[in-house]
Amino acid sequence: MEGTRDLSGAMEDVLSTLLTDDFLSRVYHHEHRVFPAAAEKIRDVFGWDDLNELLETHPLRSPQMRLSRDGKQLAEAAYMEGRTVRRGRRRVRIDPVRLRAALGAGHTLAMRYVDEIHPGVSQLSEAFERRLLSDFEFNLYASWAPTGSFNAHWDDHDVFVIQLQGSKRWRIFGRNEFSMHPADSAMGTPPGETVDDLVLSPGDVLFLPRGFWHDPVAEGGPSLHITGSVPCTTGTDLARWLLDQLREDEAMCAEVLRFGGPDDPREVLRKVRDRVNEAFEEEDLLQRFFAARDGAQFGRFRLGLPDVGPVETAPHHPGT
Repeated sequence: MEGTRDLSGAMEDVLSTLLTDDFLSRVYHHEHRVFPAAAEKIRDVFGWDDLNELLETHPLRSPQMRLSRDGKQLAEAAYMEGRTVRRGRRRVRIDPVRLRAALGAGHTLAMRYVDEIHPGVSQLSEAFERRLLSDFEFNLYASWAPTGSFNAHWDDHDVFVIQLQGSKRWRIFGRNEFSMHPADSAMGTPPGETVDDLVLSPGDVLFLPRGFWHDPVAEGGPSLHITGSVPCTTGTDLARWLLDQLREDEAMCAEVLRFGGPDDPREVLRKVRDRVNEAFEEEDLLQRFFAARDGAQFGRFRLGLPDVGPVETAPHHPGT
């Protein structure tokens, strides 16, 4: 694969360009920004040869891989074939003729978690994780015609779009105000006026915070880009963690009475409310919360076979 070459130095240079102190304090989570040619040094991390190899050698099925056009997903039967092979085992794989026809007809190929099956993209994903102190994953999108894949929509996570080949037009609208719940990402109506209308060329990077409506369309000709997703940490995450920390607290373990005088359950509720409010006022609350989340990250490892000694674990957050 093209991406197996060592691009670690180039990756660190690119991330240093993107993730400046100004970006993290003023742009990250808040507004979109384009970085022209910022990823030029790492465009070789994934190319058309890599895509061909993944499609030819991996048993990619929905939902990891799907084809879509104008907001509708194409049924697998339209581009996959199944047959019985050795010992009666049934094998399903891509039908190359029908796949090429579907792509030529304007369907976009989307591949989730490409960093889990491609070493170069995995290395890039890990570099983002170290800098952002967060889990990170890459999806891949390839399109050949100026048709949309998912129509205008918004995501419940921040994204970094890296254009690798060809060009793609992005119309960006205002931020969604209906809801930020991931189940509602298909609900609401995008604002009528665009915030930005831009074209990404090879090497360009677009940062787009969660909630912003967008409608990406290939400019014509083959387009290949990867989109890195950063999961958002919400108030719900903080509240769940805090309640778990208080699960053995005396006030939280008090029984909420169903029967008895009206003042009995109110007294329990008062103690619970006071204890939760007290916990939220602790100065080191967020520090402990993020430390716990860092420790719970899935992380990555270096197996190092054939040596079967202790596993070399790649530090998720250097210096922590």
